[in-house]
Amino acid sequence: MEPRRIIWRVYHTISLLHTGRLFRHIHWCGDMDIAPLFGVIITTPSPHPPTLVFWRTPPVGSYKINTDGCIKDGVASGGGIIRDSSGQCIRAFFSFYGDCTILEAELRAILDGIILAQRLGLSVLWVESDSTLTIHCITKGGGPWHIQATLRHIRHLLALDRDTITHIFREGNQVADLLASEGWDRRYHYEYSFQDLPRRHRSLVQNDRFGLPTVRGL
Repeated sequence: MEPRRIIWRVYHTISLLHTGRLFRHIHWCGDMDIAPLFGVIITTPSPHPPTLVFWRTPPVGSYKINTDGCIKDGVASGGGIIRDSSGQCIRAFFSFYGDCTILEAELRAILDGIILAQRLGLSVLWVESDSTLTIHCITKGGGPWHIQATLRHIRHLLALDRDTITHIFREGNQVADLLASEGWDRRYHYEYSFQDLPRRHRSLVQNDRFGLPTVRGL
């Protein structure tokens, strides 16, 4: 534990991490002035340019379910909306889930949306979520033990050779995001028809129908 040997090992480890691209710009936040002492040249990454995010209508004869989960102060909720090939709202919902993780909330919102669609007699479903982890757990498997029952239920109801599940950026999932937040505020389950939708929800649905984009990255 000689001082010079410790210093050499720190220097060597940092150099190896940098060479292996495991030390990046964000890891030197607040300490960029000392990086050159370790032979590390920091270049500030250029920001990603803003991009336009569009919500896409499902093909004729199919229905799209957008869902989202929400967690605040350790309690969770979810919401979702089902739309047809013209972008018209068939039904929307929000639910309160109580004490659970955000992954559980995302999955339970998807499950609620699928159950609602099947209750309405709708088939050929396109499920869309802004959670890549949730989609990966459904399509590829894995995840913690406490979500496995929900995953099995979702897979049992979805026909993955016919139905579709995809990711959308949060900016394109604003209706579901608003519904999930409403579930947290109200703390019960509720379903809307298009005529019952509050004005703010309805305006977002209309924006999606008309193909108006939202901006990501500003």
